[in-house]
Amino acid sequence: MTKSRVYEKYEILFKSLKKIIIESENRIRDDDSDPLFITNVNFFVKLYLICICTYLETYLQDIVYDYIEIIKMKLSSVSIPRNLVLWEVQKDVKEKDFIYKSFKIDLRKRDLTNQLTCNPYKTIKTFKLIGIDLTKDKAFNSNKDIIASIVEKRNNIVHHNDSAMDISMNDLLCNIDSVLLYMESIDSILLKRDFGL
Repeated sequence: MTKSRVYEKYEILFKSLKKIIIESENRIRDDDSDPLFITNVNFFVKLYLICICTYLETYLQDIVYDYIEIIKMKLSSVSIPRNLVLWEVQKDVKEKDFIYKSFKIDLRKRDLTNQLTCNPYKTIKTFKLIGIDLTKDKAFNSNKDIIASIVEKRNNIVHHNDSAMDISMNDLLCNIDSVLLYMESIDSILLKRDFGL
């Protein structure tokens, strides 16, 4: 299956994180276990879970931003009159609203980072804004509840200092696998649009 450059970048990050988690677990379980890891297991679990969500969030922001940038380039290449777009959107255009130039999208990455988080429901909403209904995709739907629970756990850690005692290193490895499947579903949806991602 073809994957975007953005997906491949984050897949490497997740694979590296898996190696770190496995090494951490080895340092806990070894006969000559590392006292730093033994006494701070919960800290490392929290840290790794936060990293998982951070990687997912930045993947989403990067892939959507790249998609928007491609749309912006395509739009600028056809020089659609801004007033025509305004007429289509508003129907009743006032004289003061007329500007005689090509329509362009002025969204910046900062606009996207305020809108899009790793929460699947915010992801769904943001994708609707770019004309994609993620809820129509079976692979996306089969993973979104798992991702929502991972994100909820991370939010509880960050905002409520949850102990995360119910998460093991092995759970984290499973979470990464689930996140990668989720990302693959989103990647696949965008690649079907043949925008050169």
